[in-house]
Amino acid sequence: MNRIVKLGGLFLALFMLTNCSSTTKSNVTRFHQLPIPNGQSIEVIAMDPTLQQSIEFGAYAEMVGQKLGVHGYAAPSGNATNYIAEISYNIRPLRDTIVEDRSPVSVGVGVGSGGRRGTSMGVGVSTGFGSSSSKVEYVSVLNLNIIRLSDGSRLYEGRVENLGRNQNLAQVMPILVEALFQNFPGESGTSDTVEHSAN
Repeated sequence: MNRIVKLGGLFLALFMLTNCSSTTKSNVTRFHQLPIPNGQSIEVIAMDPTLQQSIEFGAYAEMVGQKLGVHGYAAPSGNATNYIAEISYNIRPLRDTIVEDRSPVSVGVGVGSGGRRGTSMGVGVSTGFGSSSSKVEYVSVLNLNIIRLSDGSRLYEGRVENLGRNQNLAQVMPILVEALFQNFPGESGTSDTVEHSAN
């Protein structure tokens, strides 16, 4: 019987691990001619001027500004700044895409008694456990342009896209910002896939 309990526990652990360890992916693309940062001042603004006074924009701008600070830029001093960092963002449902909400693995353990050999045990593993319901996936996007104010030159264009089931942009934004600034500024003309834990 102890052997039965141990085997049942092993399959239960496997089932939980399969269901809990999931990830979400972000795709990051960038083009740039960005000099190495050396304390230049930079101001984060909205590409859409109507959002400039938005509290939501302010929260996202602060996230981006903190990352720019980590990578060698400084906050503007007074009204003077060397660069501006324009950001835009949106989230939308991915049309014609349906995800079945099914657990990928199910485990069954059965115990019986009787017959010449006494106690017996059976174990079964199958796929498609749980109820079937459909959920829409959402594409969230963050764009970042860095422009040198002295001559209006655009020095950096970056874009990150994330595909997932969360339609709350405020919850997804930290993931987008983290992905965009991983290995910033990165090699120009390349795209990278960044994986995030989605436990």
